[in-house]
Amino acid sequence: MAKLRGIFASIGDRIQARPVATLLIAALLILVAVGGAAQITSVTGDAAFVGSDPTYEAFSESFDRGTIAVLVRGDITEPSTIEAIDRYDRQMAKTDDVYMVQSPADQIRAEYGRIPESQAKIEAVIGSPDYTTVQIVTDTGLSQQAERPIYSKAVSTSEWARFPASATVTVTGSAAFSAQLSTLIQQSTQQLLGLAVGLMILALFFLFRGVRLRLLPIVAVFTGVIYTFGAIGYGGIPNSTMTSAVFPILIGLGIDYSVQFHERYEEELETYPPRTALPKALGGVGPPVLIAMLAAALGFGATWVSATSPAIIWFAQTSILGVLLTFLAGILVLLSGLTLYVRWKADPAETQPDGGESAEPAQDGDADIGFVGRTLGRGSRVLATHPVAVLLLALVLTGVGFQIGGSLDTMADTEEFIPQDLPAYVDLQQFRAETGGGGSTSYDVLVTGSELKHPETLRWMTDLEHVATQAPLIEGVDTPATLVKQYNGGEIPQTEAGVSRVLEQIPEQQRQQYYNDGRAHITIVSPQDMTTAEVLSFLENARGSISYSSPPPGVTAELTGTAAISTPAIMEQIESRNTTTGLGVLFVFALLLLYYRDLVKAVAPLVPMVFVIGWQNIYMFALDLPVSPLGASLGAMTVGIGAEYTIIVMERYYEEKRRDGVSRLDAVQVAAGRVGKAISVSGMTTVFGFSALILSPFPVLSSFGFLTVGVIFLTLIASLATLPPTLIVLDTVAERVTTYWGTSAEHTGT
Repeated sequence: MAKLRGIFASIGDRIQARPVATLLIAALLILVAVGGAAQITSVTGDAAFVGSDPTYEAFSESFDRGTIAVLVRGDITEPSTIEAIDRYDRQMAKTDDVYMVQSPADQIRAEYGRIPESQAKIEAVIGSPDYTTVQIVTDTGLSQQAERPIYSKAVSTSEWARFPASATVTVTGSAAFSAQLSTLIQQSTQQLLGLAVGLMILALFFLFRGVRLRLLPIVAVFTGVIYTFGAIGYGGIPNSTMTSAVFPILIGLGIDYSVQFHERYEEELETYPPRTALPKALGGVGPPVLIAMLAAALGFGATWVSATSPAIIWFAQTSILGVLLTFLAGILVLLSGLTLYVRWKADPAETQPDGGESAEPAQDGDADIGFVGRTLGRGSRVLATHPVAVLLLALVLTGVGFQIGGSLDTMADTEEFIPQDLPAYVDLQQFRAETGGGGSTSYDVLVTGSELKHPETLRWMTDLEHVATQAPLIEGVDTPATLVKQYNGGEIPQTEAGVSRVLEQIPEQQRQQYYNDGRAHITIVSPQDMTTAEVLSFLENARGSISYSSPPPGVTAELTGTAAISTPAIMEQIESRNTTTGLGVLFVFALLLLYYRDLVKAVAPLVPMVFVIGWQNIYMFALDLPVSPLGASLGAMTVGIGAEYTIIVMERYYEEKRRDGVSRLDAVQVAAGRVGKAISVSGMTTVFGFSALILSPFPVLSSFGFLTVGVIFLTLIASLATLPPTLIVLDTVAERVTTYWGTSAEHTGT
């Protein structure tokens, strides 16, 4: 510990000696980060929750084709409308990465060889619908980024095709949804950053009074956020709905680190000249803030280790990079900036090496900590005087919270995560309502093996259809057997050669929807708008039907696709939240034990955090907040983030206790008075930063914002109300154990 303090003091000495060079290094890193930020991509929707999966990758390679659906409403059989559809169809068919385009113009051209000018002839082919669709099917294996230019082309071509005024054209589908959602995520990230910074400026302006350059922490933290953007760009970490939540969190946490550096520097300047104050301040506060930062990183690390969804892994990775880089920016930007300002404003006599270096620091008293500090100190002393009663009450509330935790609602449907008024989502819902379709109603089965075209395999597919359609929630099954029977008079050929002859008669584009790259594709249809529980039940029924129908030897059928993978992955993330929390506690405990080499100092900071983990469930129940994939990580985050407050209070407690004639209660009072005000200010600024999430247009982020704001309040309460009694109890027990073993050793020696 002493060595670490020496390292930080040495860093402080170098910064105060070369502040301009330090700022130049920080500026150079900004330029480097900008290059990385330009490389950031985004992933949206279900795709953000689908991890590496060999079956899914094989399915994606062979059958997973994106679809852009163009809904045309109006007088469809009007020749001018069909001619516009025909122009649109032909133009989009020429677009790169478009596999095929299907429209009613295809049927009419097939019948007449052209688009007739007679409305009656058109109605003879397609009837007289009041809407129709043009399906633009993309090549397999395209990423969301690769699909977006096709969507842009689909939108621009709808204007180029010159649809008549009587026709309304809406471009929707997965690519449209992804493109608009990606744009909204980028806009939301920028808005949340702006809101967080604005709220933080208000917080610092009103709460961080009496210090010079009180808004400088904002500059330091924003620099750290720029570094983070660069790091995720270079690291290939995509931006997603979940990842965009990180940046307000980083602003809140980064302010914590900068405020702690700032407060301690100001405190040391009360006694020492600037040249001495910075090394002493950084040597004193650097190690506990470093440990607190590492604890936060380990809390996010627990989320990373336990996560199954890429979106949550990206969230954890971005958070870890962010806390590391905002900590670094606090040292580089804040301390060098303060050094230059103090030199500029200070009396030259005060900056001389002998300008008070040998003076002893003033003893902490009530006079110089203000009303808030005195109140916090005296309140903590009162609570520490009755440790058993306080800890028992906290424990009872924690127990109630753990009991309530199992009854909380969940938010696992990815469509619930997004703004319900997003135009692409409104268009998609309208498309589903009018056409009775939509990608969310079909689930995919990948069939592999060496005898996929054997009559026995096709008969098994027919059996699967009979079995599956008897199960609840399964409305239909479309298999290669369905296709073969359609082109063979409703019968399956008796030989494999016969099956091959039938397949040769089928247009290639249609055949490749069922057979491609030596694999087969089955589609299982479900009702629309299923709840999460119904989706999970549907998937269980589908897998059960596959198993019960007994695929032939050598044939494997597996349910796959983004729709089949994302919901179970999200639910697994939510249901594993206790494991994630436990890992967070374990990781932080190991860090504290490694650093302090003292069991009491490793355990004490975690006790209030365990209380908060239980209390947060009561808070969620009271506000009817559901558990989302982000919320599932909050337990580990609480331990990591809250450890900062408890570590700093504990460090100051032991620092005061080492003074001659200071009792445990005196040490508690001084620690809570001196540090309590600082962590209250940093905690409130963190709350302001996290509050930006509440204003997010994404319901999943807004809910998470309400949750994190409440948890920060609870963490501050636990740090100042339950840590002092915990320190008194554990310290007393440790001293008695030490005395007992010492006495026993003396008796043994005699």
